[in-house]
Amino acid sequence: MENNMSTGVSKEAKVKIKEYVTDKEGHKVAAIIDIKEIGRVERMLEDLYDLKLMEDRAAEPEEDYTVYSKRRKSGIRV
Repeated sequence: MENNMSTGVSKEAKVKIKEYVTDKEGHKVAAIIDIKEIGRVERMLEDLYDLKLMEDRAAEPEEDYTVYSKRRKSGIRV
């Protein structure tokens, strides 16, 4: 049975598998991925991490940079 449900993941966001490694029964047990593809995936994961940090910090109160900088220079724990 074929699954036609959308995953919400863009084609560009999917990992490009070069080749699958199978066991004696033909089950996929590993994948071969081009080294350039690994770099692309690492960059995507870093971007996702950054987006998550921004999302998590969105509710934090804003502070003027000048005020923040003066507090840091004065030795007050920030």
